[in-house]
Amino acid sequence: MNTRCDDSALPREGQVLVISGVDGAGKSTVVDNLLSMLEATRRVERVSAGKPQGGRLEALRSWLRNSDGGGTNGGDRRPRHRARILRDALPSLVLALLRLKVSRRARALARSGVTVVSDRWPTLEHGKMDGPKIATDLPGLTGAVLRVLAGWEMAIYRRMEPADIAFYLIVDEQVAIQRNAERVKAGKESTEDIVRRYRENIDFHPIAHRVERIGNNGTLQEVLTTLEGRLGGL
Repeated sequence: MNTRCDDSALPREGQVLVISGVDGAGKSTVVDNLLSMLEATRRVERVSAGKPQGGRLEALRSWLRNSDGGGTNGGDRRPRHRARILRDALPSLVLALLRLKVSRRARALARSGVTVVSDRWPTLEHGKMDGPKIATDLPGLTGAVLRVLAGWEMAIYRRMEPADIAFYLIVDEQVAIQRNAERVKAGKESTEDIVRRYRENIDFHPIAHRVERIGNNGTLQEVLTTLEGRLGGL
């Protein structure tokens, strides 16, 4: 790969750059190669804000997702209601905290002069990937507890540090399906999952000072050249 970023391409105080897009858009490959482009001239670090791993918080989220909450008690629906809150709502709240932690760490690194490249970034849009889930993904849950949890979740997302620039990769639906089929990944999404997530997230707005949409139906070299041009104008 001969593509290199010029030494003046990015401000010296560091930036938080995001590569986002639907499943199959080529995010991971672009992130890997963008890091290689940048590290020749500056300090860089990669983070992931999709489903970040955060030690004790991630362990808690996994436990909550796998918990049955005690099941049901005859005809009483309240135990089932509590179980669904435990399995679905609380893990979403913990995930929001993990993403907040990642966004703050990324901003702190940028202030110290590091250029941070993130695979995905949070959004304020309900029901979208990387966004709040409690209010839209759990239609069977009602009541005061859920409203409180949904309010807490949104409050956390509103405290996310914005990225400086988020590049959202755009691909055709069939390209996303084909790339997903070619990926070697344990437990990867089905074609039906890819289609659903594609259609839900094609209009997506990460929390960022600037969002740019870049086509990625072509070659890796083409998208890297486009990124180099966009970054060189800063």
